[in-house]
Amino acid sequence: MSFVKGTLSDAQRQRIEANRRRALERLQKKGLRDQTVVSSIDPTIVADSGNSISVDTHNQTTGSTIDLSQKKQKVELTPEQRKRIEQNRKKALEIRENLQKNHRDATDHTIPTLPVPDALVQQEQAKKKSEVIKPMNRKRDYIDYDFSTMKDTHGGFMDDPSGDEDALINQSLEDWKERQKRELIVHDLAPPLDIASAPKCVECESLEIDPNYYSNFKQTRVCRRCAKEKPEKYSLLTKTECKEDYLLTEPELQDINLLPRIEKPNPHGYSRMQLFLRLQVEEFAVKKWGSLENLDKEWERREEMRLKRKDKKYKDKLKEMRRKTRAEEYTTKLRNGKSLNDKHVHDWAQPIPFVKDDMNFVKKRCIDCGIEVEEVKL
Repeated sequence: MSFVKGTLSDAQRQRIEANRRRALERLQKKGLRDQTVVSSIDPTIVADSGNSISVDTHNQTTGSTIDLSQKKQKVELTPEQRKRIEQNRKKALEIRENLQKNHRDATDHTIPTLPVPDALVQQEQAKKKSEVIKPMNRKRDYIDYDFSTMKDTHGGFMDDPSGDEDALINQSLEDWKERQKRELIVHDLAPPLDIASAPKCVECESLEIDPNYYSNFKQTRVCRRCAKEKPEKYSLLTKTECKEDYLLTEPELQDINLLPRIEKPNPHGYSRMQLFLRLQVEEFAVKKWGSLENLDKEWERREEMRLKRKDKKYKDKLKEMRRKTRAEEYTTKLRNGKSLNDKHVHDWAQPIPFVKDDMNFVKKRCIDCGIEVEEVKL
């Protein structure tokens, strides 16, 4: 078959027209009535006997159109039909999502996150917080209780009437630290209204008395300058110094009415440091022992007793050591087959002569006991 570019034969035109009509009929049967049919056909490739034929729209045009009256009229949908269509569309979308979840990529190890309502998240967080046991705030190394002010309920508990327990338990560690700082601050005393009746320093009669001494040591009136210049009266003593120097007992030092004190953190241990005023300690010691001379005599007597106990303890240890040495000697003799009542006979080694002060001497040594003797050689 001869082919000239840009021209079609009559048989080819008839075949193209027949194919176009059949295509239009199929479209009408499928219900595609809303689309407008273009009379002209786009460039296509038609295969005929293994040869390709190109159609030029500029050279080949068809004036045939489809009569719109032959098309089916558009059908209006009722509200029920539209509702049913919308439900079917939603179901189809859900089915497609489920299929995508079930057939996801097996190599993907990530778990998809789903949105969770805020109310459920807050409820779960509150539940976790309630389940966690908070550690107790360690506020002090030990706790002091005054049993004289507490009531025994006979139920295994002691009723502490001091303050509101719930408020103290629920307060945070920072609040407790701030409260301790406020309590430890030494506030200066308010200025007196009447200068004549105002408390004055007993040493220099100054009005600027130390509030620490005045409030903690039974209103001791002394200023800061006098307290520094006279440490023999106003220095602070520890409990160990009171016991060793003034021979006071533990119950006497624990009685606040007898000897007031102040407490501070102890850098050498866990227990708090207790400081006493030297003037008050000396007054109580004089009242207890009669005078400072009697206190010195009692201290000397106790020191002598301590030395005697130490000497006696040393002698007892020496006696015990001798007893053990003697027992070992007897055991050695019995092991060697000797009697306990046998006298020791020295087995002297070869004598060694030597000269001392222009005299001839001989030194001998026992082989058994190791004793050495020197004899003059005549």
